[in-house]
Amino acid sequence: MLKNFIGIKNAIKEIQNYNGWIYAKNDINTNDDAKVFFYIADLNRSPEEEREVRENFHRQGFSPYLSKEDIEDIVDNLDQQMDSPRIEKYLEAMRFFKENDAFIEID
Repeated sequence: MLKNFIGIKNAIKEIQNYNGWIYAKNDINTNDDAKVFFYIADLNRSPEEEREVRENFHRQGFSPYLSKEDIEDIVDNLDQQMDSPRIEKYLEAMRFFKENDAFIEID
C-alpha cells in the first residue's frame, strides 16, 4: 500500500507537484532526507475504508507530518526572511512550525 516515496528535500523543492499531506516515519531532522510520501484521502472510499488505510500507515510507523499548504506557507515565509535559504533551513522551519504552530523568525 505504501509507495511513491520521495526524499523530504526533493518534496520541498518540488512542493508544487504534490497534493495532500506528507506522511513521515518520525520527526524530520535538519540533516535528514527522510523518505516520505504524500497522501490525499480517496473520496471514493467509505469512511471505514479510509480509516483502515490510515491505520495501515500508522502500523508501518508513518503519521501525517504537514500539509502541502503548510509547507508552501513555511517556504514563502522563509523566502521573505532570507535570500536563497539552504534546504536545511527549510527543514528547520518546518520542524519549528510543527512544534510551535508558528513561523520561525530568522534574526
